[in-house]
Amino acid sequence: MPSAVLIDCDPGIDDAVALALAARLPELELLRVTTCHGNTDVARATRNAREIARRVGIDAPITAGAAAPLRRPAHPARETHGDEGLGYWIPDQAAHAEPDHAAQAIAEVAAATHRLTVISLGPLTNLARAIAAFDHVVPALGPIFIMGGTIGVRGTQTRWSEFNWWGDPEAVEVVLAAGLDIRLVPLDVTRRIVVPGDAVRALRDAGRADDDARFWGEALGFYMDFHRGYEGLDGCVVNDPLAVALAVDPSLATWRDLRIGVSVSDDDRRGAIVVDAEGGAQARVAMTVRAADVLALLTQHVFAPWLTESLVRRGAQQAAQWLEEHPQ
Repeated sequence: MPSAVLIDCDPGIDDAVALALAARLPELELLRVTTCHGNTDVARATRNAREIARRVGIDAPITAGAAAPLRRPAHPARETHGDEGLGYWIPDQAAHAEPDHAAQAIAEVAAATHRLTVISLGPLTNLARAIAAFDHVVPALGPIFIMGGTIGVRGTQTRWSEFNWWGDPEAVEVVLAAGLDIRLVPLDVTRRIVVPGDAVRALRDAGRADDDARFWGEALGFYMDFHRGYEGLDGCVVNDPLAVALAVDPSLATWRDLRIGVSVSDDDRRGAIVVDAEGGAQARVAMTVRAADVLALLTQHVFAPWLTESLVRRGAQQAAQWLEEHPQ
């Protein structure tokens, strides 16, 4: 029987790949998608989620959520994801504000589903609000796969901080304190999931005759240009799909049980993971990953009409080399 899943996200280019993967994995039954601030503003994130859903065949309801963190202003990552959130791809539909009902949606799906799996791909604001507002949510939830944080590799926002946890560290605090079954998927493993530049260029070539290939080529092309400009990487790191892949097959990673907290400071350690934190939460943390196999899964379920498995698998070696050349 497929696992019942709710995905909380902030699309975002790598969120788009993650949603496409989730839609096409028979092991998952996607019941709801909720959106929040993060890679773009929540109005664009919601519009983008619907654009992706239309393309990849998601029929689950999509519910808008938090426009800002619990206590801080929002900081959209436009330099990483573009003004509209999907790179060079400009959706036909304009974004517009919708009511923030994500916390209620999480509570409703949790109440109706035994051991609901949540996959969190953006800041944890929506989940934190659901936990705080509805007493039944925590007991109803199963494993929570969280793409966020970093332990042994350089962060994306500061040296010590990954963007999602930096974006709303107070929400991370609420989630960690709730006693949930947390499966953390940090940059240490997501950083190894690279779609190589040759694959992105092949998508752009295919896009001359195929609208879906053009969508992926323009989205990932922007991401690739960002990584090349900021890091000298000929390819793009797609962090979020790994959380989806591990929700289906945890054996793709090795895991370590750690007690963790989060820094809520206002300095460069804002959002940083605190290992062995006093009063911290027990979490299973992905420490290594079979990156080539994850990339093969992405090829099979998302990019197969245009790309070969061998071409995309090269991204695993590319990522390993980059990490070796750029130690923290």
